[in-house]
Amino acid sequence: MDAFFDTISSYPTSVYTVILGIMLVFWLFAIVGMLDIDLIPTDVDEGLFEPDVNFEGDIPGFVGLLHTLGLTGVPFTLVISIIALIGFTLSYVISTYLLIPLGSTLIRYAAGTLVLVGGLAVAIPITAKLIKPMKPLFVKHFAPSNKDFIGYICTVSSSKVNTTFGIGIVETGGSPLQINIRADEQQAFKKGMAVRIADYDQANDVFDVISEEEYQKLVG
Repeated sequence: MDAFFDTISSYPTSVYTVILGIMLVFWLFAIVGMLDIDLIPTDVDEGLFEPDVNFEGDIPGFVGLLHTLGLTGVPFTLVISIIALIGFTLSYVISTYLLIPLGSTLIRYAAGTLVLVGGLAVAIPITAKLIKPMKPLFVKHFAPSNKDFIGYICTVSSSKVNTTFGIGIVETGGSPLQINIRADEQQAFKKGMAVRIADYDQANDVFDVISEEEYQKLVG
């Protein structure tokens, strides 16, 4: 047992020991609900980038690096925990059978540095493969808000649309959504006409609609 503690407290295994200790404390707090397991968000939001950025592989910054390595899609805390566990295991085994027998301290530290870096290099691709089947478990589904429908094409399904009455159908990519719409009576919108959603009145839960021509003038 003394040999075990000597190994995990000596370089380079001690580096992974410290990280594992920190992650153990984190997971204990997460289990009791005091911390969120997704404490460090690494979700890739395509809308954050300019149109000329290649979302598939040219995401800037630290998140882009994680995306390239295949380490996104699960909480980053889980990624760190797995990498640290793999690195700890490799470092412990190599230290026990190869580094400790080395007599020279300088050589042992130099070799330990190679083990530390090499363990990380090995742990990253293994972690990427291990978390791949876990990614569907952490997919976040966000329901669109009513304001998200502004600019959508809406098909009038009622016989008329005025300032007090009107029903329309919006295609959302799934089941069609029936909404209450309002418009100036002078627009003379009738059943089957395609209109554009211009605004949403949250107080009355209705959508203001305008003609396609008027919409193009606004956005043009």
